[in-house]
Amino acid sequence: MMVEEADRQINLRRSARISPADIAGDLGTSRSLIYSYFPDPAALLVAVLDRHAKLLTDSGIEAAVRGPDFTASMIGCSLIYLDHVVEHGAAIELCFRDKWLARGLDGAMRTLGVGVYRRLARQAQRELDYSARDALGVVQILQAVPEEGARLVRSGDISHDVARGLCRRLIGASVEELRPIL
Repeated sequence: MMVEEADRQINLRRSARISPADIAGDLGTSRSLIYSYFPDPAALLVAVLDRHAKLLTDSGIEAAVRGPDFTASMIGCSLIYLDHVVEHGAAIELCFRDKWLARGLDGAMRTLGVGVYRRLARQAQRELDYSARDALGVVQILQAVPEEGARLVRSGDISHDVARGLCRRLIGASVEELRPIL
């Protein structure tokens, strides 16, 4: 319950800077109970992110990143991430957006995220003939597509189906545009 409440507050506040006192208050319990499970706010954030890592893994993101080519892998991972954020909120993005805070966060999500990004970046580097740094930049820029699509779905501006179609088409067209001219 504490992890779910922390996740809810992150999404509600649109910030990973949450207070164990606020979580305790909303759950009708004491701060000391929160601290008995989580020694500091960072430990609570890691638990929230670990929950999301399990959900993404259960959704097949590790299989999606092993697609036959960069386009298929990027689209597959992006659709899984879009669906995840639509259903569960943007806690992952909000936790890692704050660079000062994110430095202290490790755990299953950091491991999963680094692994997915590295594999996608290696595919982009190989297929698009980019440097390792530029390939990682391409992956990070393309990741904005499902994040923005999910935000639009959650705000009621577009349907989930439209967001999925846009994600698929925008990422596919972007990768094709980035291919070297032979």
